[in-house]
Order: sequence, then C-alpha cells, then structure tokens
Amino acid sequence: MRIGKGVKLWGGVGCVLLGYSSVSLAQSSVYITGFLGSGIGYTSNVAGHSSVYEDSGVLRPNTISIQGKEDLGGGLQALFYLGTLFSMNNGTILGAPGSLFSRESYVGLADQYGSLTFGQQRDFMFDTLTVHQYSGTFYQGLYGAHQGPFPAFGVPYVIGGAYDFDRLNGEALNNAVKFKSANFSGLTFGAMYGFGGVAGQFGNSSSSSFSIDYEFGSGGLAAVYTSAKSPTIGNGNDGIRNIGVGAKYKVEAVQFAVLGTISHNTATAAQIDAVDATVSYDISPFWNLATTYTYMGGNDALDNVHANQVGATLTYRLSKRTSVYGTYDWQKASGEGALARINSTQLSPSSSDSQTMVGISIMHIF
Repeated sequence: MRIGKGVKLWGGVGCVLLGYSSVSLAQSSVYITGFLGSGIGYTSNVAGHSSVYEDSGVLRPNTISIQGKEDLGGGLQALFYLGTLFSMNNGTILGAPGSLFSRESYVGLADQYGSLTFGQQRDFMFDTLTVHQYSGTFYQGLYGAHQGPFPAFGVPYVIGGAYDFDRLNGEALNNAVKFKSANFSGLTFGAMYGFGGVAGQFGNSSSSSFSIDYEFGSGGLAAVYTSAKSPTIGNGNDGIRNIGVGAKYKVEAVQFAVLGTISHNTATAAQIDAVDATVSYDISPFWNLATTYTYMGGNDALDNVHANQVGATLTYRLSKRTSVYGTYDWQKASGEGALARINSTQLSPSSSDSQTMVGISIMHIF
C-alpha cells in the first residue's frame, strides 16, 4: 500500500511535535497533592456541655493543592502553587471564607539563590517555625496551635479573639511578595512584604515577615519576625506583631524542640508570651509518640491571665502515606474570670478554667 506525500508530511510533523512535547514534559511538571483526614473527637466542656463530634484535619489540615514548575534554562525555573483548605465533614472551604484557594496561591521564579513569588502566601511564623519542626503545632496539629483565655487579644480571625495568635498554624497574607533563599550550608533566610492596597496610604493594612534558620547536623536554630496590620484594627494602621525564636536537637530516635513567641497588639498594647517544649520519640519505624507542654501568659491589658497546656499525639504509620493517630490535650487557665480554650474549630470556650480534648483520626497523604 502506497502512502501519499501529505500523509508522510503530517506524519513527520507529528513525530517532531511528539518529540518536542516529550522534551517539554521532561523539563516541566504539574501535579496534585494533598492531605485527607477525619476522625471522632470529644471535648469535655464547650460552653458548659461536653461534645462528641466528627472532627477533620486535626494533625494536618485537609488540603488539595496543584503545583507546577517549568525549566526556563540556565538554572531558572517558573513555579506556581494553588491550594485550598476544606472540611472533610461537609466539603466547605476553610481558612478564608469566599476564597477558591484559601491556603495559598502564588506564582514566581526560582534559581540557585532562591525563589521570588507573588500572591497570597503564608508568612515565616508558619513556613520556618512550624514546617521546620520547632513549634509544638508541627507535632500536635490544630490543638497544639496557641489559643487560651485571651478573648480580648483581638486577632482578626474568625474564632475567639485569640485563635492562633502567633500564626504558627498558618495564616496567609494577601498581596504578598516573598523571597526564600536556597540552602547555603544549612543557612536559609527569607523576607516578604504584603501590600495593603489602600490608595494614598502605602502602609495601611500592610504586612511584613523576616526569617533566618540555621540547621547543623542534628540540630537547628531559627528566628522570625512578622507584622500584619488589619483593616479591623485601628482602621488598618495597627495590627499584630509576632516574634518567634526556636531551637531543636535530635539524639538518635528522640527529637527535642523548644519555641518562644511574643504576640503584641499594637492598637491595645495587649501581649501574649508563649513557650512550647516538645519531645518526639520514634518508638519504631511504625510508631511515634510526641508530647508538648505549652505556657501562655497575658499582660496587664489581658488581666494577667495565663494557661498551661499539655498535648500528646500517638501515631501509627500503616504505610508511608496513611496513618492513624490518637490525640489528647488538656488546658488549665488561671486568673480572674479565665476560661480555658484549646485551639480548635469549637465555637465557644469552656465554661470553666479547664478543658480536655481527645480524638482518634486517620490521615492519608497523596
């Protein structure tokens, strides 16, 4: 059978295009990743009543993200990230009501010196102190993030006035430009600025964050500063300033971590000082036990109330991607009128000075 010249021509072009496409795919990638988790939780006191409920995303938030990069040549890459937080129980978006991508959404460039990205991005309180395993939040998840008897502190989030007051659980900043360095013999650093977007008032509702992290052998030291002004605090001229300093060290199967944070409301002078101390032990390749003690204290503007909290998470790894785990957290608040409140999605604090949370969950990473 004789093949016509036109068929031969288009066949040749097809082979060339197929070859070009293969090269392009080898130099670029787009993939979907995420965390999926849910379980049963119990809280001893929510506004005076115990509660049993289905809880989702305790150790790691339920997340779906689309990520990609393209090799531009000469060591330069284009990259992007689109991620959303959601409730496994009812599918609703969490983190930023009304947003399609409530976790982060950014695009940028990267080379051998670091990355420069633009969009809605998490600051270095999370990026450095939690992701790099200094914070108790890394080991205890949502319940290990900081909250307590401080409803007057005034964070501009959706729950309780002091929900994640030092941003360790991850709060994204809008309109942000962010630089993250490459790793230079264990040293990494970064800086970011979030534009307020108010015409004629450059600094109104703006934000900034800076980080330095040095990791050596089995240990590490890190320091972070973040300032985030909010339209709801001093008409955008004030906000929350956070400082965090952490250290960690690993001895065989045991990792120790300590973190101190200072959170200050520039409008009211309210301040919360917090300290985490964590021990994480890999009992075997399958079992891990992590315990964290947290102290949180408010200043005169918060009536000098304070809280002590103990958390523990026991994890069994069914595989590299699937785990089951049990969580336990107990908080004791002290001071006049202090009501305990463990960081969570519960809508009310305890009606007393103590609160306990217990849960068992499954988590899958893909």
